[in-house]
Amino acid sequence: MTKLNQARIFIVDDEPDVCWVLKILLQKHGFQVDMEENGKKALVQLKLSGHLYCLVLLDAKLSDIEGVDLARLIRSETACRAPMLLVSGYFYKDDSVVQESMRHGLISGFVTKPFSHEALLQAIETVLEPKPYP
Repeated sequence: MTKLNQARIFIVDDEPDVCWVLKILLQKHGFQVDMEENGKKALVQLKLSGHLYCLVLLDAKLSDIEGVDLARLIRSETACRAPMLLVSGYFYKDDSVVQESMRHGLISGFVTKPFSHEALLQAIETVLEPKPYP
């Protein structure tokens, strides 16, 4: 993965160990990382500075809200237009919730927990890859 100096990723996950691993991994690859542990705090942060992020990593099951529901609120209540990558140990890529969210453009990608570093970095690279114009 190419280093992206100053590119910021926002992580929303209620598992401290997952946040720590993600932060270390992403910083190693040149990203700046901000994190929140629940949907309510994340929504407040994104209302204040959502335009700063190139990507949002959302846990599918947070203590206060489902990740897909939070994604809808992010799109409707904030200026954040960054792609969102859903990370989950509960869903799989072929689950109807995931497929529908991707089909409607709500989320841009999906990673299953537990994930390898390579799988996560590949998903991020795919989501952030510039799209060719038709």
